[in-house]
Amino acid sequence: MKTSGLSLLAVLGFTLACASSGTPPPGTAGASAARGDAGVSETGTPDAPFRQVLPAAGRPVVFRAPVPTVQTLRNGLAVWIVEDHAVPLVTVELVVRAGEDTDPPGRPGTASFVADMLDEGTALRDASAIAAAFEDQAALFRSQSDKDSLIAAVSFPAASLAPVLDVFADCVLHPAFRHADLERVRALRLGDLAQLQADPAQIGKTVLDRTVFGDQSPWAFPSLGTVASIKAATADQLSAWHRAWVRPNNAVLVVVGDVRSAELLPELERRFGGWTKAALPKRRSVAPAAGKGPRVVTVVDRPGAAQSQLWVGELGVGASSPDLYAAQVASTVLGGGFKSRLNANLRSGKGYSYGAYSAFDVRREPGLFIAAAPVVADKTAEALRELLNEIDRLRQGGIDASELAEAKSGLIQSLPAEFQTTTSTALAFGRLVSLGRPPEYFAQYVQRLDAVTGEDVARAAKLRFDTRTLAIVVVGPLAELRAGLEALDLGPIALRNATGQAVKAAQAVKSTAN
Repeated sequence: MKTSGLSLLAVLGFTLACASSGTPPPGTAGASAARGDAGVSETGTPDAPFRQVLPAAGRPVVFRAPVPTVQTLRNGLAVWIVEDHAVPLVTVELVVRAGEDTDPPGRPGTASFVADMLDEGTALRDASAIAAAFEDQAALFRSQSDKDSLIAAVSFPAASLAPVLDVFADCVLHPAFRHADLERVRALRLGDLAQLQADPAQIGKTVLDRTVFGDQSPWAFPSLGTVASIKAATADQLSAWHRAWVRPNNAVLVVVGDVRSAELLPELERRFGGWTKAALPKRRSVAPAAGKGPRVVTVVDRPGAAQSQLWVGELGVGASSPDLYAAQVASTVLGGGFKSRLNANLRSGKGYSYGAYSAFDVRREPGLFIAAAPVVADKTAEALRELLNEIDRLRQGGIDASELAEAKSGLIQSLPAEFQTTTSTALAFGRLVSLGRPPEYFAQYVQRLDAVTGEDVARAAKLRFDTRTLAIVVVGPLAELRAGLEALDLGPIALRNATGQAVKAAQAVKSTAN
């Protein structure tokens, strides 16, 4: 950097010297004469003929997604390996096919709590020793749970494979759940949950989940759980969940980066080969307790708020749904990008919102279809009407050829971003594991998406979008919103708090019939 700076100063000094001495810098002598009165240079002006023709497009870049090599350790643990020798980095990820869907009744957040405890101490190492061991090898450890999986991963220089695997395997297979570590993590989780419960967007998502899935489903609550479940969590409870679900017959190791299978597998056998199988507990149902009922407008009152959050949704698609690709194209047209219908209407057209979107939350079992938008509070009713109208318009009228082509192109062109680093590649394949998809899924993705027709999208929209039974959640100032919401005649109004619990005062709120 110093050399570059000195070179730049030298050039500037030389140029200034030429200017002060009247001597033109090299390459500029006679330029004025060449330009003449017409101001035309020897190389042409901005209106020169060669500038009037756009350059020819280059050959299309064809992206080919990697396909992992699948190996199996002696205990049956599957290993997905993606060799990539471009840079000397490796990511190892353990994917356990158990997440929030396996939280025990009345204990939401259990899987997430276990994930947070994995690097907090084992029988061999305390939290400080684990952190120091990873830091010594320039390794980054992370763990989390989602709706149907727990993932622990570590990224590191390839030369550090053996020492990093020692610590990583110890963390994921032998967490100690010590009292002091548990209490420290408990305090952090309570703080994180308090932040979520103060975020209007997160409130909308939480209330929508609880409205659609009902209080008996493990998917009705945030990943962190509730204040009560976090406070009640015990080391025995977390340890029992870990023993039950974190087993080689319920997991896959994903390894991406500068590795060679012949050298990698003995190292994995040494750390994971002795990990024993066990019968897995029976899974709870995550389906909503009841089917679609009468439409209700659920309001979370935030007096004085200048902005409202609109969240609407219903049960969507699962990873094996036959209309998955068509439904995703439909959602992309509706609210999947800046030029989507929702954004064009609510942001560009009406100016009610900075941005609106829609998406299917794809899980092993059907998750939610969601459409959401933050809107200026005094236009809440108008924005909700427009949002529902756009869903109805797509459901009734389908999409045109240009929308189909643009939506498919956007989905296809976003695929390479999944494989930019060893970390993102491991996450992408880890998601395949948790959804029960085959390792060649991404290699077939473009072909399957290309096969989607406008008629397919129209059928999916009619099946998946129904504004007559959508759950509707509004987070905003009720006193200012009530008249407008009642005038829409969308159904009765119910009140809930920021955690999704019903508020008794809802009985006193004026309701309207369907």
